[in-house]
Amino acid sequence: MRKTYGAMVVVVAIALYASSALAADSACPSGGTPAPGSKVKALEVDGVCVLVGVKVVGGLTVDATGALSLQSSTVGGGITVVPGGELDLNATTSGAGVPTGTSSTVDGGIAVLKAFDLDFWTATVNGGIAVDGTSAISLPTFCGNIVHGSSSFSNFALLGTIGGGIAFVGVPCGGNFFDGSVSLTNLTTDMGGNTIKGDLLCTNSKVIVTAPNMITGKNTCY
Repeated sequence: MRKTYGAMVVVVAIALYASSALAADSACPSGGTPAPGSKVKALEVDGVCVLVGVKVVGGLTVDATGALSLQSSTVGGGITVVPGGELDLNATTSGAGVPTGTSSTVDGGIAVLKAFDLDFWTATVNGGIAVDGTSAISLPTFCGNIVHGSSSFSNFALLGTIGGGIAFVGVPCGGNFFDGSVSLTNLTTDMGGNTIKGDLLCTNSKVIVTAPNMITGKNTCY
């Protein structure tokens, strides 16, 4: 049931993409990059967009040509990433995804379908994370995040990192705190130092344990 829920989150979010993009009150970078300290109602990312200290109150979509670096910012209404889009939370974009040492908050969850690349560092996500699919060159990385709500990760083309060890960019990857269950489907990932206040559920997946994980519920992965 948890796996189905995660898939439903992605499907619903992508189905709403067209209407949310049309409702966006601005686009970045084609309509200009919001300045630090500014607030926008809703935003569509249609190219390389770096947001620093920005508040998006009505949701954010990253389209197929979009690459977003979100730093020291807040998003209400959630983030949707459609096939081909790139999302880097508190990390540089259009490259290795080097962490910036900042923190950002996303209210409403994050739904991702077949992203070009993903790097999530030191973010707070209220509403869970649902990721389905990565590109053939992506090494998806999730380090030091606080996630409230159930999360699902599926169909990684290459090795993922969900806490623990050293990330691809050579920086230590802190464990994540998941306040809910985590499901993994059709992937291989490093995992270490995570706290999961729920189940860790695997379907056709391999977990490489790089450091102990604290799991409250059942563990079907290792």
